[in-house]
Amino acid sequence: MLKIYEENNLEHISLENDFIKVVFLPQIGGKMIKFINKKTGTNFLLEPQNKDKTYKKAFHGAPFQNYDVSGFDECFPTVEACTIQSKLGSKISFPDHGQLWSKPWRYQITEDETLIRTAKGVNWDYSFSKKVHLEENRFVIDYIVENNEEEPLPYVWAAHPLLNIEEGDELYLTNEIQKVFLYWANDPSLGKKGDSLNWPLIDEKNDYSIIPNRNFNKAVKLFSSKLKEPVWATLHKTKNRESFLISFDYNSIPYLGIWLCYGGWPDSNSLKHFTVALEPTNACCDSLANAIENNECGTLQPHQKNEWKIEFVIVNEN
Repeated sequence: MLKIYEENNLEHISLENDFIKVVFLPQIGGKMIKFINKKTGTNFLLEPQNKDKTYKKAFHGAPFQNYDVSGFDECFPTVEACTIQSKLGSKISFPDHGQLWSKPWRYQITEDETLIRTAKGVNWDYSFSKKVHLEENRFVIDYIVENNEEEPLPYVWAAHPLLNIEEGDELYLTNEIQKVFLYWANDPSLGKKGDSLNWPLIDEKNDYSIIPNRNFNKAVKLFSSKLKEPVWATLHKTKNRESFLISFDYNSIPYLGIWLCYGGWPDSNSLKHFTVALEPTNACCDSLANAIENNECGTLQPHQKNEWKIEFVIVNEN
């Protein structure tokens, strides 16, 4: 069942079946604000982290942390703000968390209630589309990105689902991920950028796959190495014995980014966040400029399309 309605002066689109309900804000970057397990009522996505718990429209180039910092956004063509030089010599700046989260998205609905959402690039002519539908306990996203320029488009893409966590919840990663690489941490004792760490004992004493008390005061961004097997990553909520599982194809999406925020970010705010994000991505860094330098970014040739898919699955244990 698909429904379009207005709430708090914003258009909402909900899509649901007997197992799952999802809700989107097309005017706020196409953000998914709810992913509800209908058996338990759990919303697996983080609510807004601003004081009034509301959503507001951002401007292109706005700092991501100044807004709601919640739900599921798309980061493209970078995650970290950076400036690149195109093949034809143009200097192009891309903002924090990319261009898509701050833009309104267009949408269309097919006869079978598949929702297709599309956004256009800024300072570069590309289109980014998501076709989403429900299959029982699975939420499926098919991506299509097309470069409409006459020169290659380099890009970093990362799904950015910030998850609702509680102390004692657990993270499970595909068995291939035994080591992770440190990208950033609020605690210098965890190591320096690029260090290889053991998962989940990244500081050799605490198990970071078990959600601690929110006063743990750690925040860390990690990446897997390049993956060579079918990939899954799971948040297990212990209280209701339910899991939120992400799966994707390593051939088109070869890395997993892992954001663990156990009360250690943002630096400039006394109200620290408590969340994790399991982020399928095509690169092992957040900066497009760095990915280009290390030949690790995706590339769309002129008028080329790229396609990939991810799935979210709800699993109930009883």
